[in-house]
Amino acid sequence: MDIQQEVEEVKRELVELIIKHLRENKLPAEKAKKLAADFLSILPIEDQEDLLEKLKNLGKDYEEAKEIYAEELRKTSEEQRDQTLSQMRDHIQNGNIDQAIEAARMINSGV
Repeated sequence: MDIQQEVEEVKRELVELIIKHLRENKLPAEKAKKLAADFLSILPIEDQEDLLEKLKNLGKDYEEAKEIYAEELRKTSEEQRDQTLSQMRDHIQNGNIDQAIEAARMINSGV
């Protein structure tokens, strides 16, 4: 998924969460308006790292943004892990055990 599609998905998720919290009286209407305006003010988003950083900062003031940030961070971590595992599998299939081990070290170090 490209970054623009990801941003559109985040917008949709945030709107759904705002509506849910408004209905459950967990979020006052004025704060919901401010959250929506603050989210729009962080646009445009350059890349996944930029999206995560901006959501993290927004999450300091809004629980809803914190929830979206946590979900995006989880998805990004899973994607990175899956890519590394795929690289490891390719290296092993090609007989490059040392490169597979290096890829494993990278995933364990968080690189």
